[in-house]
Amino acid sequence: MTTGIEIAEGYSVSGTDGDTLFAINERTYEEAGESYLFKVWQRLCWSGECRLCRRHPEGQPIIPGRTTERSIYNAAKICPTKVQFITPGMSLLEAIFRILIVNGNQPMKFSDIVGHLKEHWGAEFPQRVESVDSVWRIMDAENEYHIGRAETD
Repeated sequence: MTTGIEIAEGYSVSGTDGDTLFAINERTYEEAGESYLFKVWQRLCWSGECRLCRRHPEGQPIIPGRTTERSIYNAAKICPTKVQFITPGMSLLEAIFRILIVNGNQPMKFSDIVGHLKEHWGAEFPQRVESVDSVWRIMDAENEYHIGRAETD
């Protein structure tokens, strides 16, 4: 019996590493002069089937004070059901970013994130990911998506 989550043959996350929480560091976006909400908003499906997509047509900026973080996350939860929100062709960090968006950027266990990658990528997972350790190293290092270990109080 193994500890952690079995990903695919030969792919597992140890219990300790698997319990580590990761999230998108929104404060780092602000410090870099970037808009975290705009980055999330850009990834919505724009099918017109959710209220946020109808209210803010693609290409128009977020309206400060009217477009809330909650409305963006609600739309992100709806939009993935309309189109393939996480595809095998996108980069690993982009896929992880989108997994965290759909989760409302609530801190997620590393093992859960890897489980979602496997779920979305299916048979493509072993070809896309050299090893679970490489996923860990990528997420735990500084990256352009500002994904890292979740801050604990």
